[in-house]
Amino acid sequence: MLNKDPGSVKIGIYTLGCRVNQYESGAIAERLKSFGFKVEHTDRGCDYYVVNTCAVTAESERKSRQAVRRMARSGRVAVIGCASQLKPGIYGYENVFFVGGCREKQACVEAILNDTGGAAVSAVAPMQGARYEPMSVNGDSGMFSDCRAFIKIEDGCNGKCAYCIIPACRGSVRSRPLEEVVAEAKRLSASGYKEIILTGIEVGAYNKAPLSQLIGAMSELDGVKRVRFGSLSPLAVSKSFLEAAAASCNFMPHLHLSLQSCSDKVLKAMRRPYTKNDIYDKVRLIREYLPGCMLSADIIVGFPGESDEDFAETCASVAELRLFRVHSFPYSEREGTPAATMPGRIDPSVRYARNGILLSASGDVRNSIIREYAGRRLEVLVEKTSGAYAKGHTREFLEAQFMYSGCKIGDIKEVIAVGSDGDVLNTVIQESKQ
Repeated sequence: MLNKDPGSVKIGIYTLGCRVNQYESGAIAERLKSFGFKVEHTDRGCDYYVVNTCAVTAESERKSRQAVRRMARSGRVAVIGCASQLKPGIYGYENVFFVGGCREKQACVEAILNDTGGAAVSAVAPMQGARYEPMSVNGDSGMFSDCRAFIKIEDGCNGKCAYCIIPACRGSVRSRPLEEVVAEAKRLSASGYKEIILTGIEVGAYNKAPLSQLIGAMSELDGVKRVRFGSLSPLAVSKSFLEAAAASCNFMPHLHLSLQSCSDKVLKAMRRPYTKNDIYDKVRLIREYLPGCMLSADIIVGFPGESDEDFAETCASVAELRLFRVHSFPYSEREGTPAATMPGRIDPSVRYARNGILLSASGDVRNSIIREYAGRRLEVLVEKTSGAYAKGHTREFLEAQFMYSGCKIGDIKEVIAVGSDGDVLNTVIQESKQ
């Protein structure tokens, strides 16, 4: 057993990767705090470290190894997450005393409590048949912002996308009971959080209730002023989903779609379960039920076999679909995925050039949309303050700033857009709204 008073033990949590990892790190931090440990989001000067790794790309895996090596120089390290699930044997550094994966991540807490300074323990188990690991947060972990929090609603993915290693790390879909999601939202609201982001590995695969029912349940929570979803497959956006969103008092008019391409040939090669026509049909449906809804998307460029014409088709779709923001990534080979050995590999220089072109096209669309907002009345959730300035996001997830010395983080202010500073709307304050 740990032979120190927990109050004298400092633990740093270092998180790589997605919002799900961030949420899980938050839950682990709160559990450690419940035992009296001092927990920080840091990678320096700690007695123990928990490194929550990522394996979505080879670069993410490299950064995970680098972080573990760095922290092992000054303290005892527990490694968990996707990278260690895939390759637990590569973390045999001195001072690494626990290696876990994605099954029972919170076992790292018991590992710290029971650490005797001995050799490393490996607790990586296959993900086949894994249950949903119960986790919860109250909002005092220090892992979230002061007014926006994540709630994990599901884990795993049943998809077979040719480029993705995550199903091998996370296993198949497991979902959290609806009543637990609602109860956690109530707790976070009571802690002062105004915005909740429902997240998961494949959010649209949540299967404890229809997403429309989840939206309806969240809309009944008085203290939760804003609700958003993480990245959604276009196929998750149904009529019932949009009807519930349109009827909700706190569902925000912004959706982030996991598109990856708008070329049928590339989508088929990627093994995505929809076509370009499906994407366009879903966007038309969104515009019908949620007029003014802002759309953003994930897109991969330079996938094996992507021709100039395929890429041009995707670029044109950014403007046609009016995607406000594109998270665009040059394709990178991921060991262990079918795409890594596919023919038609695109030269890396071409991938990066295409990525730049797509980002430029996305910027043109974004600038056009921002100009259209001049003179509009908007609501901004204040997320940061600096001197006389406040900054946050509108309901549509546009970044906005304004001069106001009396506001605090978590306030919701009515403003009017008067211009822009790059991607940020310049606004002027109108009146308070809590």
